[in-house]
Amino acid sequence: MIKGITVNGKHTFYAFGLRMLKRNIGSAPKDEHLERVPFSNITYNFDELFGKKSYGERKLSYEFEFIERRIEQAEDKVIGLINWLHWDGSLDLYDDYYPNYHFSVREPDVDCTEKHGLYTLKLVFKAAPAMIPNPNKMKYNAANVTIPDVNGDGAVNATDSSMILAAYTNIQSGQPSGLTAEQEKAADANMDGAINAMDSSMVLDFYSKRQQTNGPYAGMSLEAAWAAYLNDYFNTGGEVY
Repeated sequence: MIKGITVNGKHTFYAFGLRMLKRNIGSAPKDEHLERVPFSNITYNFDELFGKKSYGERKLSYEFEFIERRIEQAEDKVIGLINWLHWDGSLDLYDDYYPNYHFSVREPDVDCTEKHGLYTLKLVFKAAPAMIPNPNKMKYNAANVTIPDVNGDGAVNATDSSMILAAYTNIQSGQPSGLTAEQEKAADANMDGAINAMDSSMVLDFYSKRQQTNGPYAGMSLEAAWAAYLNDYFNTGGEVY
């Protein structure tokens, strides 16, 4: 696969034959919310006053080239490119070098130059601060997850959640977990190598959603439902700044 970007419904290479020369994915600049107390040397940082830090737009820069020595065909291609790069509002941009994320971008600044039939296209996008996880990029599937069925009864429910919480309490007090090795593996619901309250909370949340008749995991096997839950869970709030 020849890498490029996809935006406004078209891929730079497969729709236009553009080959990427350069790319620069800038980080989102963090907003500074510093206030100095008058007549003192004290400065307060209000970055997280409203719950989390804030960031400004990030810049995405790309440089492409194509060869076309026939004047009329080159003209048609350039006009097609310019029309493709005009839109109102924001669109999703997918960069092949980031297969699990995408960007929300505004119409780019476009610079097109030509020298002896070699055309160079420079695009600069202003993007929303966050790199957004792709919901269709599923890290987990029924074959690679451990089902948190701690008591081995073929279900994941409140009983398993309680057993995980009890094991965590034991561990915190310096005692054995009270579980077998196999149960300990199952109790690590998020598979991060530890048994804690987060595992218990995830199991209870999954059980609650699994009980919904028309819920997101209705009609699935337990394995498929738990894998889908993990994908949804880790995609939530998974933006990168």
